Amino acid sequence: MKKLFIAISTCAMLVNVSCKKKEENKTSIPTEKTLTESYQVSSTGSRVDWTGYKFTEKKGVTGTFKTITILNAPKATSAVDAFNGVDFTIPVSSLDSKNEIRDSKLKSLFFGMMENTTLLSGSFVTEGKQIFLNLTMNNTTKKIPLSHTVAGRNVRLQGKLNITDFDAIKAFNSIHKACEVLHTGTDGVSKTWDEVGIDALVNLK
Repeated sequence: MKKLFIAISTCAMLVNVSCKKKEENKTSIPTEKTLTESYQVSSTGSRVDWTGYKFTEKKGVTGTFKTITILNAPKATSAVDAFNGVDFTIPVSSLDSKNEIRDSKLKSLFFGMMENTTLLSGSFVTEGKQIFLNLTMNNTTKKIPLSHTVAGRNVRLQGKLNITDFDAIKAFNSIHKACEVLHTGTDGVSKTWDEVGIDALVNLK
């Protein structure tokens, strides 16, 4: 009887140890489901600044567009890829250089001399780690390479365009003539540059 009791006790201990090992193994199995962080371009908190240039020494005149409308913004797993396939529009009426006289000239004597420029429109595409802007202005679309800097959920985009690349020589001559005196430097030369700098801060949600 004593031997039978010892045998039964031993079996019970083995079963208990076996169950504990199964429970330990069960809890140690890592979950296969992981959360993937996503990024999506948002107009909220985003802004587009521009810089025009005057004088021979190329002095900058800055401004911004206060309204940006995102038409399409796919989700992506990285900040750079979030720009691929994004479409947007910017109303010219939202132009703001902190100078009402200058703003009026730019709207009427620059953009007003172009075709179909009530809205500037464009899209972004990515090729590897490079972001490109396809900008449409004066019924002409140009592909502009942009440099980028990522800081958390904010991406800074910088690039430059040439006004004459958009078949906008008429608009360029118009604004230069209107600002001829104001764009005359200490060297006596009136100079309006056809280059415009782009500096955008884009928020990703």
